[in-house]
Amino acid sequence: MEKYNILDCTLRDGGYINNWEFPKKIANQIMASLYTADIEVIECGYLTQKKHKENSTLFKSIEAFQNYFNLENHKHDYVLMINQGDYNIHDLPDANTNQLSGIRLAFHKKNLSIALNEAKIIKEKGYKLYFQPMIVKSYTEEEFIHLLKKTNVLNPNVFYIVDSFGSLDKHDFLRYLYLSEHILDDDISIGFHGHNNMQYVYANAVNFIENALNRNIIIDSSISGMGRGAGNLNTEVITSYLNKYYKKNYTIEPLLEVMDNYIEPIYRKNPWGFSSAQFLSAKHECHPNYANFLTVKKKLTISGINEILSDIDDDHKKSYLPEYINEKYLNYNKRKTSLSKKFDISFLENKSIILLGSGKSVQTYQNSIKGIQKEEDTVSIFINHIDDSFSYDFVFFANQKRYSEYNNQTTPSKAIVTSNIKMNTNEHFLIDYNDILEEKLNNYDNALTLFLSYLTKVKVKKVYLAGIDGYNKSSENYSLEDIVLTDKAYMQIENDALNKTIKFYAQKLPIEFITPSTFQSAIQPTIIGVIPARYKSSRFEGKPLCIINGIPMIKRTYEQVKKSKLLNKIVVATEDKRIEEYCISENIPVIMTSDKCLTGTDRIAEVAQKEHYDLYINIQGDEPVIDSRSIDEIIQEYTKYGEEYIAYNLYKLETNMNEVNSDTIIKAIVNEKDELMYMSRLPVPFNKSNKNTIYKKQVCVYGFTKKALELFSTRNKTLNEQYEDIEILRFIDMGYKVKMKETFVDSIAVDIPDDIKKVENFLNKK
Repeated sequence: MEKYNILDCTLRDGGYINNWEFPKKIANQIMASLYTADIEVIECGYLTQKKHKENSTLFKSIEAFQNYFNLENHKHDYVLMINQGDYNIHDLPDANTNQLSGIRLAFHKKNLSIALNEAKIIKEKGYKLYFQPMIVKSYTEEEFIHLLKKTNVLNPNVFYIVDSFGSLDKHDFLRYLYLSEHILDDDISIGFHGHNNMQYVYANAVNFIENALNRNIIIDSSISGMGRGAGNLNTEVITSYLNKYYKKNYTIEPLLEVMDNYIEPIYRKNPWGFSSAQFLSAKHECHPNYANFLTVKKKLTISGINEILSDIDDDHKKSYLPEYINEKYLNYNKRKTSLSKKFDISFLENKSIILLGSGKSVQTYQNSIKGIQKEEDTVSIFINHIDDSFSYDFVFFANQKRYSEYNNQTTPSKAIVTSNIKMNTNEHFLIDYNDILEEKLNNYDNALTLFLSYLTKVKVKKVYLAGIDGYNKSSENYSLEDIVLTDKAYMQIENDALNKTIKFYAQKLPIEFITPSTFQSAIQPTIIGVIPARYKSSRFEGKPLCIINGIPMIKRTYEQVKKSKLLNKIVVATEDKRIEEYCISENIPVIMTSDKCLTGTDRIAEVAQKEHYDLYINIQGDEPVIDSRSIDEIIQEYTKYGEEYIAYNLYKLETNMNEVNSDTIIKAIVNEKDELMYMSRLPVPFNKSNKNTIYKKQVCVYGFTKKALELFSTRNKTLNEQYEDIEILRFIDMGYKVKMKETFVDSIAVDIPDDIKKVENFLNKK
């Protein structure tokens, strides 16, 4: 072995980032780059009988390892790690039967005796032994000296100094190195494996190179520093240093190619590197997952996290136990401040409660939210934040971080604060955290969860949820708040837990969403969007496939409809093979209906016989610039009123008299409850007064209940429907109620070929 050697552990230690899912092709390309770079030792993964998996660098046997790699017989050493206890050492074949050079045996202090026995067997089977005590800082000086003496008896090839928590500064590191240099036999190489929690790893690697004078050394690293938490020493960086100052001849470019092609895409998905959690774990010398558990929540201040971490006892610091830290966190929140002014919950009796979250949807649906706020007996409560766009009655704070961020913007007497929060005034209303805690829910500490629990103590008329959008892993702009979650895995955990929470409380409270949400499926009906597309139109044959700025109209309509996040499914319904074939070619879901359908609604009624949903949204196939918000508005009205109305539709105020007088534009007359009274192609209502006429133009997006479609398909056209050629009049003629809603979005229908130009002009301006 040379004086200075690099052991690259990308395929092993880097596997903590991607669950060791290095596909065989990529694993071999990483291996090839390490060959070309002339890295002396390549650690290829774990040898484990506990958690091995296919298509990964977790191997259940030496045979599986050999079958995974294209191993070259030259100067490189191949190593696998065994965590003591994860593999039966007696199952190891003799080294001369395979191409594995060595075994790194990692063990904790309490298992030293067992590890020494297993290490002896590894040597007897002919493998190079890399002897690795975990968490070197957990050893007192006397214990470390004892370990070194035991190591001399064992006589491994390499003894490791391991900075598991990245907390060894220069003086600590050199102390362990000094002891190792002076006590270990000269023929035992010393290895260094460090993590970057406090940014010490590169400095310690340089200290190692400069101060390990009397023996060969091995420095562990990974490409791009890939490794959990703060990551590892970078292979490309330390090899460059050795090239420059110690006459090594590593080839760096292949490592950079691997970074560019394979490692960086993994980093974008699951980043590693320095963070407050890594610093805190190093400061408290505890497992980094404890700090990560607390910081990822974005619910505690750093002082609170410090307080919890400092309370972890020595027996639990070194190994991560989720149940243990969760209990510490729960107990921390259960502390009580003095309840100087308890909130009188009877105030909420028989009220409609509007709970306002921080999701972006509150911006889009401001008018809807403010409309509900104007209704009698409503109480508006922000959850853990404030948005100046809305009036409010109270703000509910349930975590310290949000309270610290927003309390100065809040009128003290409007704040409802849980008892786990350290407050800066006694003017707030307080509620006992323990009284509203539902520990059987996974996200018991979520502010919405806590307030829903609180509301179960009183009879409320309705609980409206707005801005409870759910975490969007593909976007960092899911929230109006400055402090947001960034951990993608934790986002999914929170989404799943809150979905279960809403299902749980929907059985106890009359919950209704008034803005789109990931969690609507927990309590909301199923909804399908259907786009009727008839080829044989009397006024414009082949209309669905007409080209608008280079794209067929049916595709434009479908792409617009997809922007609605409230639909469970979207499908095109057609009678023509040409439309079906086009949709299939574009991966647009399509259902064939009969050519006997007289109207688009008849076509949707046929779809309803095959697809079973609570609500069917009829989206005109000839509206290629439809605004998806109009679809969402229909769904929100149905969510609010349900089966009280048989169908739902929209209208928009119209002042353009050319539009009003056009017989292709349908005008609606509604009563004071926005229920449909009549529709006409004439400019109705007729105005005999001296007041300005308000015309309401129909927006052709409909919502039909299953009952509506069954009735429609079993009745012939009614008289007024025949006169006006307006399908929805069939329900009015039969005596059923249709709910209308004013909308502020518009669309352009293509009835005749000349209308294509209108749409193209609109698109070009846009």
